[in-house]
Amino acid sequence: MEAFLIYLLKASGILVIFYLVYYFLLRKDTFFTINRHFLIIGIISSLSLPFVEFTHIEFVNIQNPNILGDYTVIPSTQNTSSIINWWYLAFIIYSAGVLLLSIRFGLQLLSLKRLLLNGRKQKDGGFYLIKTSEDVAPFSFFKSIVYNPSLHSDHELEMIIKHEKTHAVQHHTIDVLIANLLHVFQWINPIAWIYKKSLEQNLEFIADRETVDIVQSKKEYQLTLVKVSSNNYSSITNNFYQSLIKKRIVMLNKQTSERKNLWKLFLILPLISLFLWSFNTKEITKFQPGESTDSNEYVFSSSKAQSNTIEFIVNKNSSKEDLQKIKKIFKNEYQVDIKFGKIERNNANEITGISIDISSENSKTNYAVQHDEHPIAALAISYNSKKDKINISQSNHKSTFVVGNGGEKSGKRTEIIEIHPDNDENHEFIFIGDDANTKIIRKKDKNGKVIIEEIHENDSDNVFDIHTNDNKTFAFITGNSGKEPLIIIDGKEVSKKEMKALDSKNIETMNVLKGEKAIKKYGEKAKNGVIEIITKKK
Repeated sequence: MEAFLIYLLKASGILVIFYLVYYFLLRKDTFFTINRHFLIIGIISSLSLPFVEFTHIEFVNIQNPNILGDYTVIPSTQNTSSIINWWYLAFIIYSAGVLLLSIRFGLQLLSLKRLLLNGRKQKDGGFYLIKTSEDVAPFSFFKSIVYNPSLHSDHELEMIIKHEKTHAVQHHTIDVLIANLLHVFQWINPIAWIYKKSLEQNLEFIADRETVDIVQSKKEYQLTLVKVSSNNYSSITNNFYQSLIKKRIVMLNKQTSERKNLWKLFLILPLISLFLWSFNTKEITKFQPGESTDSNEYVFSSSKAQSNTIEFIVNKNSSKEDLQKIKKIFKNEYQVDIKFGKIERNNANEITGISIDISSENSKTNYAVQHDEHPIAALAISYNSKKDKINISQSNHKSTFVVGNGGEKSGKRTEIIEIHPDNDENHEFIFIGDDANTKIIRKKDKNGKVIIEEIHENDSDNVFDIHTNDNKTFAFITGNSGKEPLIIIDGKEVSKKEMKALDSKNIETMNVLKGEKAIKKYGEKAKNGVIEIITKKK
């Protein structure tokens, strides 16, 4: 839906460019046939060129960052008020307009069919002359020419029929139908209405010029134009009276334009190229090889950098299963479609090229990177559910070691994530690995740094699952085996129910203890693990 409306806007923009060139540079010239082709090409270009894409490749020298490995995220949720989907509303309005104009166009075709069937038909060479008693201006529709003989003299009819035969021979009906369909599907573009009128008017200039060359008197032909100007006519046919009589007479008497003026036609090329380069350019970043800061590089990581935002990290070792995992979470949890394509690997099975296309209801982005042999650098794929905003960029995650309890170095890998200071509230980040490793993000200091500490390695008997309280936007932990961990808030043992009732805004830090460390600190009651929470001081 959004993609179609964006296509429609691009198509409208291209049509506007063609019309402006015609209006300011071409319409006063007598190159009527060339102008006809120019206007038709404008319609075809507006429908097809939005699909044309330029590719811009940018080379960047970077170092491969270290990525924390193999985790999926279950983020905390927030109650947000419903917002108006403006793309959906615009599509509904557009569709309603198309439906109404399509019905109108269909009724006009039915009315035309009635005129063609009810009139008295006479074959004249390759044409059909249809006489009608209705008060309509003479018109042609393909090879059929309709007129009311009682409204014109024989001499006038002779000139009128010659005029309409010009329309029929040059297949002007096709142009008129194309212009009407353009009017239906681009009705929201005011230029489309004017474009249709200009195209039909130019067809009359062509027929007038051809007819004047074969009639006996140009003056009598012009008088005939004036005489029939008060008759009714259909907007989907070539009419003897179609555009303003004054303009037609002026163009009939205008001196033929010089051929050297045709250079103005080619001004459309740089204008269209500039438009396409501005709005139809696909960015591709190619990374130059750099030195890795750590030989231990992991396959896949996910994080939540700020409230309402989920982020996944893809690097050179990401497997097909890892990518499927990302797709599944995006689709099931956020209704976001993500496609990984053009995946290429080197002899070490490292990714050297990948394309990523992501689309949500109101947002869309794509990314592509291609190397020869060296692997890709880590990429961060993030999605803000509140703003419905998608971003793909180079990952800025860093790996380090931290000092554990008692001042001893824990030796466990941690990850520091930079959080913007203006968004440092309500961050609850919890990670669970498919290999039974658990990680928790907790706020470290006022600078917005958050630490993920690895809680255990393979303690599969006490794997923690994460659940989300929809009311409090707070994540809590229970045991897989049904055994609940010990919960300590501000040094006091509490129940899971009390923990769930805690407002996440009041949490200063959260820590998890497992195994011997938990039992050593709290005794046997902590054998299933301990969750330590310290609240903010009021």
